[in-house]
Amino acid sequence: MPTMKNILVVLESADEARYVLDKAVALAVANHAKLHAVRVVYEGVADLSSGAVEASTDLKTFILASEESELEDWLDDARRRVADLDAVTVWNPRTWEGVLHAAEQAGADLIVRAVTTHHRFGDVIRTPDDWHLLRHAKAPVMLVKPRPWVKAPVILCAVDPFDDAHEPLNVALLQEAQGLAAVLGGDMMVVVAYPLFEPWVGQLGATGSYEEIRRSIEEDIRTRVDDLARSAGVRFGNLYAEEGHAAEVLTRVAADTGAELLVLGTHARDGVQGLLLGNTAERVLHVIDTDVVTVHAP
Repeated sequence: MPTMKNILVVLESADEARYVLDKAVALAVANHAKLHAVRVVYEGVADLSSGAVEASTDLKTFILASEESELEDWLDDARRRVADLDAVTVWNPRTWEGVLHAAEQAGADLIVRAVTTHHRFGDVIRTPDDWHLLRHAKAPVMLVKPRPWVKAPVILCAVDPFDDAHEPLNVALLQEAQGLAAVLGGDMMVVVAYPLFEPWVGQLGATGSYEEIRRSIEEDIRTRVDDLARSAGVRFGNLYAEEGHAAEVLTRVAADTGAELLVLGTHARDGVQGLLLGNTAERVLHVIDTDVVTVHAP
């Protein structure tokens, strides 16, 4: 895992602050890292016309001071647990932009924030801020849910060993997952999804039975993942190579293994393509019921 010297934790409400800070503090303590807390605030009423500049400035100053005071209240316990912690309140109408600016200023190696959940049903809701942050953040982003990590957690790492062009990302994913497993005292496992092919075996004139072909594919996956692990300098426990659509496989294996964290890759996109996060990652993030760490391709 790349050296984790600076961790940025995003705080948006008192309820979120409790469990998000618990996880960010645990990572900071285990890594002997500096913890940076950021709260992004904005009130449109404070951005008045030029004819009311003085009143607008006074209101903005008051709001920022009030929010900074509340942020310090949230951080009271964390300051007793972390050796090095600083905090900043940022004024920005776009939360994700404020977070990215704070991450750049802090030299963040990891950004930790809560996922948005429906207060009544507990469903995960991805907001535009979530998507923009995941698309544009240079550092890995950890999206956490309101439940504590268990002891010896399973860290599940999703890789795509079929395309050599993905090797740098696969290596980065394995190193990130191994590092998280090490600091949390957990086990890293690897999951690979490969395309559904059973319905086409006969039509394609393939030699051998479906089971023989499947076994051959999974043996090839094992060889490829072992090679990636050697390149990354990591060791892993179980390998889950399963046939099916990637989002469905990752979600199912995460549930079956009781994984606390799923580490997966995203591809940064610019221009018109920036409207898309990356097909597999986006589908997984809509349905996964575990904490997620997204890593951009180097």
